[in-house]
Amino acid sequence: MNTLKNKVVFEGVGIHSGQDVTMTVKPSAHNGITFILNNQSIKVNTSSIGANHTRSTTLTNGHAIIQTPEHFLAACYALQLTNIDVILTNSELPILDGSAIIFLNKLNHELSSIPNQSMSKLIIKDDIHFKHNDSDYFGFPSDSFIVETYLSYPNDWLKSMSIKYEHNLSNFFNDIAPARTFGFKHEIETLKKHGLAKGGSLDNALIVSEDGFLNDPRFNDEIIRHKVLDFIGDMAISGKRLIGRFVTIKPSHHGNCEFLKIL
Repeated sequence: MNTLKNKVVFEGVGIHSGQDVTMTVKPSAHNGITFILNNQSIKVNTSSIGANHTRSTTLTNGHAIIQTPEHFLAACYALQLTNIDVILTNSELPILDGSAIIFLNKLNHELSSIPNQSMSKLIIKDDIHFKHNDSDYFGFPSDSFIVETYLSYPNDWLKSMSIKYEHNLSNFFNDIAPARTFGFKHEIETLKKHGLAKGGSLDNALIVSEDGFLNDPRFNDEIIRHKVLDFIGDMAISGKRLIGRFVTIKPSHHGNCEFLKIL
């Protein structure tokens, strides 16, 4: 486990709310990660998973709700960072550049290691299959944490894509953390009418149009890499290190969270 030398501050807007938010990360004497909003504490664990995961993950204590913690939690997972308080001035975490790389770089710069502590493990010992709406999830025993993801957009030029990722800090830094959230141009107006994507822009999201990307992708397969990032962030809600091979087909935040519950 690692702890912070000093507090770390992130400032930005929420991708859905479009509202300004300041996020302060501080060391804590308590186990795990705790979000604090308006003096309400939300402990990060499977019991805090919210009910509405439209385009992002939500966490709640039954009173306060926070949104889009997944990129930050993925960075914390990669760094094995726990025992922290995260104080928010608004209910949605800052989207920053739409990926986890800014969280990762800044947190990593402020870390000092405590070698005699570590996260407990969640080990997959038997084959698992879970289906949620259009999503399928499989878990298999493995000696490491592996994610295989498959996507299909049969009516779009994207068609189908797949990726196999074996987790370690170096691979996460280089291959997953920089992958930005994405959206389809034809969905933007509908999302905004439903109170979503108000803070989205070409600076914090990869936008897919009818015949290509509106902005330059960081990877040819940035979309599916971001799906892996989201899966890691959602699995990080467990507060444990995962040991297993996970195959996800058309994963979603809601599906990820429901899958985590059965683990």
